[in-house]
Amino acid sequence: MTLLELTILGIVTEGACHAYNVEKVIKKRGIRERLDIGFSTIYSTLKKMENGDLLESEYAPQEKLPGRRVYSITLKGKQVLCEELKKALSQPQRAPSLFEIGLDFGKFLSHSELKESLSLYDVEIGRLIQLKVREITGLDNKDALKRALLSRPLALWRAERKWIRELMSLL
Repeated sequence: MTLLELTILGIVTEGACHAYNVEKVIKKRGIRERLDIGFSTIYSTLKKMENGDLLESEYAPQEKLPGRRVYSITLKGKQVLCEELKKALSQPQRAPSLFEIGLDFGKFLSHSELKESLSLYDVEIGRLIQLKVREITGLDNKDALKRALLSRPLALWRAERKWIRELMSLL
């Protein structure tokens, strides 16, 4: 199951909705920060999941507007969602990294180009850390999972910043 499919299953499980609602939830929750999701991809993924019996849909006419297809999760969809969530939360994963490709072939840069690039990376991580700290500080909700979703990247960026500074000191 793709990350987009899992995301859509989760959103539709919260309540029946049409594609535009899925898009609004993705935008509101900052999911695009974590996933590359195009609006048109949402439509095709909903249809694919309906064909796979994970979702079902009904046509909902609207007054003075074109009708919409409203999706809801099936029993099979709920079962698949729970299994995929258990896998997602129990198995550490590594994301593909452009940075690691850069490190692998960094030998083709001059020493000064390499240090400059790593310094820029360090500055950008610092900026991301500041943004995330502000976001967490402004969080009214005491929901532990929401706080975890925001604090995880912060912890990873802080560790990576420490690591990148150690690397730069060795160069």
